[in-house]
Amino acid sequence: MTQKKDKAGEGAGERPKQRSATTAALAGALIGALAGLTGSTLAYFEAKDTRREEAHARRSDIRRAAYVDLAAATNTYVQQATQLLTVSLDPAKTPQERQRRFENGYAPANTDLARAVTTARLVAPPDGRRDLAAIDTRSTRVGELATGWYAKGPEGADVAKADAEFAEAVKAQLAALQTFLDRAADESL
Repeated sequence: MTQKKDKAGEGAGERPKQRSATTAALAGALIGALAGLTGSTLAYFEAKDTRREEAHARRSDIRRAAYVDLAAATNTYVQQATQLLTVSLDPAKTPQERQRRFENGYAPANTDLARAVTTARLVAPPDGRRDLAAIDTRSTRVGELATGWYAKGPEGADVAKADAEFAEAVKAQLAALQTFLDRAADESL
């Protein structure tokens, strides 16, 4: 009977050791799970911030490209409008030469400018859209002055007055573009 007591005593002595081993294992698993959860949460927020920064960078790249395209299209438009006016007011140029200048130079430049203004309007903030409206209005005036003599030719034109009025309209258009670009440069691109 002594043997039974010894076996019973050994069993009773081992139970507290098993409980502490089980508790330690559970505590370790809990700590591991918490560490994993914390790591996953941190990784999630870091990835979210990274995606936000990448999206901001993509929007900035799109804006910059649109603004550069707008500046280039505006300059090309002014050049083509100037050439159209020059050809239109030149008595040595024929109606066919005026038409060729209109179709091959001014019309494509006008279309490119309209596309560039629309693209910039889509990506610009509200202040920029107001500035773009000013550019568009000034461009319309430049176009009216450049094409006003296109169909008529130089007969009866006060060339000095037409040139001065056109030069003032171009100056206003380029000033509106500069205002837009200055404001765009102040944005966080």
